[in-house]
Amino acid sequence: MADSGPHRPPDHLAVPSDWDPPVDPAALERAMQRVPLGAFAVAGIAVLLLMAGYLYVYLFIFLPRGTVS
Repeated sequence: MADSGPHRPPDHLAVPSDWDPPVDPAALERAMQRVPLGAFAVAGIAVLLLMAGYLYVYLFIFLPRGTVS
Protein backbone atom coordinates (compact mmCIF):
# COMPACT_ATOMS: atom_id res chain seq x y z
CA MET A 1 0.00 0.00 0.00
CA ALA A 2 1.43 3.36 -1.00
CA ASP A 3 1.94 6.09 1.56
CA SER A 4 -0.50 8.89 0.84
CA GLY A 5 1.37 11.46 2.90
CA PRO A 6 0.38 13.02 6.22
CA HIS A 7 -3.06 12.26 7.56
CA ARG A 8 -5.67 14.84 6.72
CA PRO A 9 -9.07 15.11 8.39
CA PRO A 10 -12.16 14.89 6.18
CA ASP A 11 -13.11 18.16 4.52
CA HIS A 12 -16.18 18.65 6.72
CA LEU A 13 -13.94 18.52 9.83
CA ALA A 14 -11.03 20.55 8.49
CA VAL A 15 -10.43 24.04 9.85
CA PRO A 16 -9.67 26.61 7.16
CA SER A 17 -6.00 27.53 7.15
CA ASP A 18 -6.79 31.26 7.32
CA TRP A 19 -9.05 30.86 10.37
CA ASP A 20 -7.56 32.54 13.42
CA PRO A 21 -9.81 33.08 16.43
CA PRO A 22 -9.61 36.54 17.98
CA VAL A 23 -7.56 36.56 21.17
CA ASP A 24 -7.55 39.40 23.66
CA PRO A 25 -4.01 39.56 25.11
CA ALA A 26 -5.28 40.74 28.51
CA ALA A 27 -7.80 37.88 28.74
CA LEU A 28 -5.12 35.40 27.70
CA GLU A 29 -2.78 36.69 30.43
CA ARG A 30 -5.53 36.40 33.09
CA ALA A 31 -6.34 32.84 32.01
CA MET A 32 -2.68 31.78 32.06
CA GLN A 33 -2.27 33.07 35.63
CA ARG A 34 -5.02 30.73 36.89
CA VAL A 35 -3.90 27.59 35.04
CA PRO A 36 -1.15 26.55 37.51
CA LEU A 37 -3.51 26.99 40.47
CA GLY A 38 -5.89 24.43 39.03
CA ALA A 39 -3.09 21.97 38.35
CA PHE A 40 -1.80 22.31 41.91
CA ALA A 41 -5.30 21.84 43.28
CA VAL A 42 -5.82 18.62 41.33
CA ALA A 43 -2.39 17.31 42.36
CA GLY A 44 -3.03 18.21 46.01
CA ILE A 45 -6.38 16.43 46.05
CA ALA A 46 -4.81 13.34 44.48
CA VAL A 47 -2.04 13.27 47.11
CA LEU A 48 -4.54 13.72 49.94
CA LEU A 49 -6.67 10.84 48.63
CA LEU A 50 -3.63 8.58 48.39
CA MET A 51 -2.54 9.44 51.94
CA ALA A 52 -6.07 8.87 53.26
CA GLY A 53 -6.17 5.47 51.55
CA TYR A 54 -2.80 4.50 53.01
CA LEU A 55 -3.83 5.55 56.52
CA TYR A 56 -7.10 3.62 56.21
CA VAL A 57 -5.28 0.42 55.23
CA TYR A 58 -2.67 0.91 57.97
CA LEU A 59 -5.06 1.78 60.79
CA PHE A 60 -8.02 -0.46 60.01
CA ILE A 61 -6.47 -3.46 58.28
CA PHE A 62 -2.79 -3.77 59.22
CA LEU A 63 -2.81 -2.75 62.91
CA PRO A 64 -5.85 -4.79 64.04
CA ARG A 65 -4.23 -8.00 62.77
CA GLY A 66 -1.40 -7.59 65.26
CA THR A 67 2.09 -9.01 65.00
CA VAL A 68 2.81 -12.02 62.84
CA SER A 69 5.02 -14.58 64.52
